[in-house]
Amino acid sequence: MSDIVKKESKTQVSKIEHMEFAPPSDVIENHTGITVLLDVPGATTEKLSVNVEDRILKIAADTDLVQHGKHVRYKRSFQISDEIALEKISAKIKDGILSLELPKAESAKIHKIKVSTE
Repeated sequence: MSDIVKKESKTQVSKIEHMEFAPPSDVIENHTGITVLLDVPGATTEKLSVNVEDRILKIAADTDLVQHGKHVRYKRSFQISDEIALEKISAKIKDGILSLELPKAESAKIHKIKVSTE
């Protein structure tokens, strides 16, 4: 009988329930690229994942924050245009704000053309 109780308690301890949220975001575009700001309080670099797969930017983060008895988890994804240089995307987190810089590819930037007279 004691073996059954031990097995059940191990299962209960290892099971962590999560509440999943899509964090609010601001998307700012200018002539050089796009900045995405996400509100992810409680997220740290150790528990944060930022990936691009099939031109979809995927953000996920587990936190130690607890709401309604469950750990808070953030998940959000964005479709990325062909105008973005994937290899130049950067991310940083400070004070619960994740900042993503998505620079435009050279071919997508505005190029000024000099006009000459004949």
